[in-house]
Amino acid sequence: MNDKSMTAARKIAIVCAIEISLLASMLAGALWAPVRDTLQISAATVGLMATHWRAVFGLKPDEHVEPLRPDLSLSPAADPARMQPGVTFMTGLFGDRLTARLVDQNGELLHEWPIDFFAEKKDKLYPFEALIHGAHLYENGDILVNLDQKGILRVDSCGKVIWRNAGGSHHSIDVDENGFVWTPIVQQTYADKRIFPAPFSIDRIARFDPKTGELLETVDLIDAFVKSGVEGLVSGEFSRTQDVLHVNDVEILDTSMAAAFPMFEPGDILVSTRQRNAVFLIDRKSHEVKWMRVGASQFQHDPDFRADGTITIFDNRGSAIASERNNWIGDRGGSRITAIRPDSFSYATLYQTDSRNKFYTPRRGKHQVLDNGNILITETDAGRAFEVTPDGDVVWQYVNRYDEDEVGWLMSADRYPPTYASIGAACPKG
Repeated sequence: MNDKSMTAARKIAIVCAIEISLLASMLAGALWAPVRDTLQISAATVGLMATHWRAVFGLKPDEHVEPLRPDLSLSPAADPARMQPGVTFMTGLFGDRLTARLVDQNGELLHEWPIDFFAEKKDKLYPFEALIHGAHLYENGDILVNLDQKGILRVDSCGKVIWRNAGGSHHSIDVDENGFVWTPIVQQTYADKRIFPAPFSIDRIARFDPKTGELLETVDLIDAFVKSGVEGLVSGEFSRTQDVLHVNDVEILDTSMAAAFPMFEPGDILVSTRQRNAVFLIDRKSHEVKWMRVGASQFQHDPDFRADGTITIFDNRGSAIASERNNWIGDRGGSRITAIRPDSFSYATLYQTDSRNKFYTPRRGKHQVLDNGNILITETDAGRAFEVTPDGDVVWQYVNRYDEDEVGWLMSADRYPPTYASIGAACPKG
């Protein structure tokens, strides 16, 4: 497509987006809430397609691309003496492909799974409409990947799809001590005036078979809330009926961690809900909510059980997108990693922006507390993963360059033992 054609296509997309958005806005105020929400979502989708018109026309995956932050133009050298040894498994946009990579301590590529998950999503509106929002690496090189809102794929180290499901899973993937796979799944619509005056939608939790991808169990959150008398976790004067909770993580308490949490039981389910700034725990047997913490984080992701009896959280503190106007850390002082003590409800900040290192992603993001006490952080919108010591020194960094001026989103980064470096060695080359 030449420059004139690209310009004409962009103008057409923008004009259409403006017209549809104006019509939706005019109608929205007077309509029943679910219809209004649908129109608003449609207007937002059209606006997004106009903003990212190159993606719509298959020219560039610019919905997954951000400007390179000025302070990340030069990366510090790795500090092996203070790093957690091992290799780093990452998912995100690499070039124009949505896939997974394994890199060494210098950020050098060891293996890239030869599969493009853009091509694996069915029923796309446009070529680059797909998102990896949860992944897991097995020792044999198999990976699990959540194609957001669609389902899970299990793929071997050479890129062969072992199985896929269409269970509507999204966000994080947790593999419990028995090997079962847990994720949130797409919303179910309810009409229950004890909770909300109009029909509303809420995510559920699901357990899958790791060998086949078969759906084995679902946990109904509305049932859990009503049983426990905590309907207030859902209802709110300004709730969006199409996404009341926005569940973005599910974690299972394994036996190995249970002794550190005497108020909980092995198998209990930890849930993060972005819209409610809340994390809560569901009893595995009764499906009742037995603990919750609201307001200690803002639009958080990725709560994890820790052997010291805390739950660590990626606290996005999401507000404005990062820009020069807000010093690249939004309007709430940047993101942070916090640790909550369930027994006392107290919390502490483990790491946040300081003069040495800006840290902020308004959406998405993950963290991993490493065996040596460092924290590996995925700063998605900055296209970066970095490892930081308890004293705040950055000892490893990977910036996912798309080109000289832009980065591609990094959706996850996890450190694995050095033995994982051989993954992919037996795959055909070329």
